[in-house]
Amino acid sequence: MLFFGKKQPLILRIGTVKFLNAKPLDWGFLYHYRIKYTSTLKKYQYAITEDTPSRLIDALLQGQIDIGMVSSIEVLKNRSILNFYHKLGVCAKKKVQSIFYISKKSYLEPVKRVFLDISSRSSTGLLKILYFKTFREFPEFIYEKPDVIIKNINDHSSGILIGDPAIELYLSRPSFQLKDLAEWWYELTKLPFVFAVWAFPKKMNFDLQIFEESYQVGSKSIKDIIQQFPFPEDFSYNYLTKNLHYQLGKEELESLNLYEKYLRELDLL
Repeated sequence: MLFFGKKQPLILRIGTVKFLNAKPLDWGFLYHYRIKYTSTLKKYQYAITEDTPSRLIDALLQGQIDIGMVSSIEVLKNRSILNFYHKLGVCAKKKVQSIFYISKKSYLEPVKRVFLDISSRSSTGLLKILYFKTFREFPEFIYEKPDVIIKNINDHSSGILIGDPAIELYLSRPSFQLKDLAEWWYELTKLPFVFAVWAFPKKMNFDLQIFEESYQVGSKSIKDIIQQFPFPEDFSYNYLTKNLHYQLGKEELESLNLYEKYLRELDLL
């Protein structure tokens, strides 16, 4: 909700993702008060909610927040009521290192069931596409919390993890086989994948420049960002500056269109 008063500035309720991957995009919203120059960001005040992408889209659709960093699948599913900012998002080309298909055998061997991380709907939609394109059939899909997923990996069951729990697993050098979903998508399409975007109701009216300025702050604050997370600094720096990118161009928008095409073909939207 936006509030207007004689002396009260606009208040935007913004939902941000609690994982490391989105911090360059939302850093300006979180720390706009540190900015010394006059900016569009300072025209507003912000009420911040940090959560997973799947919970943020629910909050956005229920009117509990005005703007949310949500899974890309959700803006495709809700095109009639949501817009998204077409210039920025959480993207990866070739590998992301925080979204993994986890198995005891090769990812090229089918399994009976796949446990899906409830945190991100883009990643679960992506995995379903990749699995079907590889095996021409679906296994049984079961949605679970991250800690439960790991406990259920065996010769007949695999799973996916996203975000910080996936990074923790990767850094622990597990005995499982890990297949990077961005890498798998790139092998199929030769395109980057767009995992999340800024979304908001079509009826909203505000200055879109705030997204650019928040990212400008974040892109200049990488060292500050990585200090807030418990991962090795060299990993976090490479993750944010080499694995991930945040600007949407021709390839990223083409990838979104192809993602939507595949989702519709498999009746996943």
